[in-house]
Amino acid sequence: MKCQTPDCSGEHETRAISHSVIYRQRTVVVHGVPAWVCPECGDAVLGEETSIHLEVLLRRKARSKATAFPFVI
Repeated sequence: MKCQTPDCSGEHETRAISHSVIYRQRTVVVHGVPAWVCPECGDAVLGEETSIHLEVLLRRKARSKATAFPFVI
């Protein structure tokens, strides 16, 4: 997949990344997230399925009584 960053000629490749997101005023870091990453500029793109899975995990974590963050998939 060609990188969409202006002036970058790199091709995205699949890698596992650490993804951080602010959810309910907390920073959550999830390790081992599959993403398309450009080796030239570092641009990272999450697939639709991955994004949906992360959202489900965040909502599930928010509903639980546990307060420990961050969590790891």
